[in-house]
Amino acid sequence: MNERRISVTNSLIIINVVVFIVGLIARRPAVLGISYPGGMETSVFEVLGAYSWFTCFMQGEIWRLISYQFVHANFGHVLFNMWALYFFGPAVEAAMGPRRYLCFYLICGIAGALFSSLLSGLGFYAPGNEMLAAVNQLAWFTGYGGTVEVWQMIPLIGASAALYGVIIATAFMYPEARISLLFPPVTLKLRTFALWVIGIATVVILFNMSNAGGEAGHLGGAIMGALIMYIRKLRCDKRLPW
Repeated sequence: MNERRISVTNSLIIINVVVFIVGLIARRPAVLGISYPGGMETSVFEVLGAYSWFTCFMQGEIWRLISYQFVHANFGHVLFNMWALYFFGPAVEAAMGPRRYLCFYLICGIAGALFSSLLSGLGFYAPGNEMLAAVNQLAWFTGYGGTVEVWQMIPLIGASAALYGVIIATAFMYPEARISLLFPPVTLKLRTFALWVIGIATVVILFNMSNAGGEAGHLGGAIMGALIMYIRKLRCDKRLPW
């Protein structure tokens, strides 16, 4: 008798939703994902799991490269990401297999975090005045006053970078397949849709628009997804559709 196992995609969705719900209850004062007396209360998972160059590499909490991918800011954030993962994930999981798909997903998420820090460090985008003030407060509070650059403390949360890698993977496998969007109400080929999301992320970064840091993470996940899929395409059996 065959046992029915829950898919990796559904497991990721469940974990993200559970983390979000528990985080609504378990909260701690923090600023930019770092414990800080007097800060606004936020999810304990954001405090313990949000990525920034400072927490990950200067404080040695390397696990944040993974944990940040399961933390979301609000209901709309987690809803959109999990809906998109439910839609795009199964095709990629079926093609790669559960283990390789999970590795692909997490690697794209890691790439998104590192790419976001890279672009910020190179000056492609800068935080607003409110974040600058918070960074300065945290730098002195943590004992790094005068030695930490602003970009090193910019936080990142969410599954979006990994999700963008998954979207790019579906575009590689089924470029001519069509997807219908609710907003705007248009129907696009997957290849066109992938190019649009990459283009939007690039424009937001170049013009330092709202959520430039998040879009940098998206672009990093997309680039890693494209790189992995291109390498796999070169090596795979030509009989496969991708």
